[in-house]
Amino acid sequence: MNKAFRITVIVVASALALSACALGLNRLVYGRSLKATLYEYRLRRQFATDRTAEAEVERLEARRTGPEPAAALPDGLGVPAEEADRDGMQVFTLNGGGDGPLVLYLHGGAYVNGFNAHQWRFMDRLARQTGCTVIAPAYHLAPWADYARAYDDLTALYRALAAENPGRRTILMGDSAGGGLALGLAQALAGAGDALPERLILFSPWVDVSMDNPDIADYLAVEPMLHLELVKVHGQYWAGSAGTHHWQVSPLFGDMAGLPPVTVYCGTRELLYPDIRLAYGKLTDAGVDATLRVGTGLNHDWPLMPIPEAEKAFGEVARMVEKY
Repeated sequence: MNKAFRITVIVVASALALSACALGLNRLVYGRSLKATLYEYRLRRQFATDRTAEAEVERLEARRTGPEPAAALPDGLGVPAEEADRDGMQVFTLNGGGDGPLVLYLHGGAYVNGFNAHQWRFMDRLARQTGCTVIAPAYHLAPWADYARAYDDLTALYRALAAENPGRRTILMGDSAGGGLALGLAQALAGAGDALPERLILFSPWVDVSMDNPDIADYLAVEPMLHLELVKVHGQYWAGSAGTHHWQVSPLFGDMAGLPPVTVYCGTRELLYPDIRLAYGKLTDAGVDATLRVGTGLNHDWPLMPIPEAEKAFGEVARMVEKY
């Protein structure tokens, strides 16, 4: 064995040893994959801002003077997709020709932002792998609308879909703000006596837009995406005159009784974690078949992120869609 070869072997072995140490240390400190840690750094850079609550109000008021932007289908989807107008609301259908389950997906975005790439990628993959049809409404956002219009539009859409697809299995799904809206919509449907979806699947649902829970302070340092003072402004705009504790704005305060099975995913490094735990407790207290999947060391909306932990979550969700 010549000297150059021995040096190469030592270098490679050292690099492998260092990598193994890094992986082990990361798992020990954060309880998550190294890729999830690196992705959090990316999120922290992407969502960094020094914008104040006052500046956010000014920004939203400036937006209000112009038209609400339209949503658009992204390029490169793996299933057929189309757009339709449903009483003034854009509604996107992915894999509409199939006869699999119907998934009504409500996107997140703090009620002020539309679809993002993670959501499109997740919906597309779910439709491809399970054969389901995904219905994705672009419900009207703040500052152009508030919760009341969303409930009117989404209730009408849900009832129309039920009439158009009698007997078809339906799952209500949503992430972040859309997850909170999905829970509130299910409460509204139950209260009105409508036939309910077979299951709710919620990713980091925003269940209390007031963000008044004092335990949230424990998560300020580890949250890379959500800025407390800014999302409070978003919640106030969404609530309008009803106030942030109205149950249709913050479904944590709604009636959980009679809801179908609910599966909730959340992370221990997100501001919404304390309120999600409260909502889970209220669900179980009400006798709902509820499951809470907590991602140790993971961030807001982690099942939609390109990390190893999300692969397991996706598999679970796909099985629920196929089974239920």
